[in-house]
Amino acid sequence: MSILDVVRGAATVLGMDMPTLVFGATNREMVEMQELVNVMALEVAKAHDWQKLLIIATFTGDGVADAFDMPSDYRRMQKTSSLWSSRWRWATDHLTSPDQWLELQVTPVAAVNGYWIIFGNQFRIWPSMASGETVKFFYLSNEIVAASDQSKKTSFTEDADTFRLSEDLLKKAIIYRWKQNKGQAYEQDFDDYQELLLRCMDDDAGSKPIISGQPPVSWRGRRVTWPGSVTGAA
Repeated sequence: MSILDVVRGAATVLGMDMPTLVFGATNREMVEMQELVNVMALEVAKAHDWQKLLIIATFTGDGVADAFDMPSDYRRMQKTSSLWSSRWRWATDHLTSPDQWLELQVTPVAAVNGYWIIFGNQFRIWPSMASGETVKFFYLSNEIVAASDQSKKTSFTEDADTFRLSEDLLKKAIIYRWKQNKGQAYEQDFDDYQELLLRCMDDDAGSKPIISGQPPVSWRGRRVTWPGSVTGAA
């Protein structure tokens, strides 16, 4: 469904004349709509860690570099993401304080784990990755729109563009925010949007098997493993 079709669907609810184009139109309603569809598309994208926007990034060490540029379409990391290195048996530790990072640089300590931080719009990893060592992590792409040739971009610019997430959800978002901006009653439309948003978020996560009894301990969070087997005393 193109963004023109989405706007035409919203127009029937908002009591507008049926538009023949959105981008390229010069009347005030459609100029406002051009801005609104991009604002609400971004709001929908930010509402959840949508699996369709998830991408795995890989950094490869050269034995020297400790700073790596963010992917060109990087918006943010998944809220639960860790950096996983081929060197360590567990996730590298995220340092949220710049002072902690400086402490690693100036204090003579032996590394027993990897560490990372983001500053200067780069990922910084310590100790420096060995040549051929890799680090992988999930991030969310900012390319939420697909063009007619299926290339991806960050915003709508043409009527043939499509939303990579739920178009019904975008339509409901446009309706409630348009009414809100115009001082009209929008509460029911907002509730409808919120209800659909929650359903889409629930569907996006995949299956939810029910496990009876004590669930198995996840590998995530472990720091020590014994590589052999343990037997009882003779």
